[in-house]
Amino acid sequence: MPNVRAGRLSLFIAITAVACGDGPTAPDPEPTYLLPFPVGDSALLIQGNHGSFTHFGPSAYGFDFRMTIGRVVTAMRAGQVVAVEERYLDGNRTPGQENLVFLRHDDGTFARYYHLTVNGALVSLGQRVAAGDTIGLSGDTGYSTTPHLHVDVTRDCVAWGCQTVWIRFQNAGADTLVAGRVYRAQ
Repeated sequence: MPNVRAGRLSLFIAITAVACGDGPTAPDPEPTYLLPFPVGDSALLIQGNHGSFTHFGPSAYGFDFRMTIGRVVTAMRAGQVVAVEERYLDGNRTPGQENLVFLRHDDGTFARYYHLTVNGALVSLGQRVAAGDTIGLSGDTGYSTTPHLHVDVTRDCVAWGCQTVWIRFQNAGADTLVAGRVYRAQ
């Protein structure tokens, strides 16, 4: 006859080990991102989540970093390039005429990089990139009042107006970024 008591004790020990961190751990359910510029570079955050100018409604979660035209933009996470636009001139101030790069991550989220300079996409459709790879050059195209880079992340939707999601930058030195502060990629 099987020893039921010994079986229950083994199950208790296994559950306790997992709960206490002594056993296997589940993958991190919330992926982290890198700041969208090279390690060592810094940028002023001019608008963050729930900003008063354009970050509200479905676009509530996004970041605008002041960047002069031509600064290197890097991938926040690994992914595949699913959209590229780079024909618009800087300073056009026309909504819908933003140069951009969109990346699709393996978990179905999309990182969107807006306001790149003319001919500022340095990747091609279908290309795979690693986190931290150079993907473009910052600019001042579309609905923009100053040279900057807008980044955000959406889930299962890539078009303008998609619901953005909250993200955390692992190399920013802070869990939540605050407008008016300079952040250096660590």
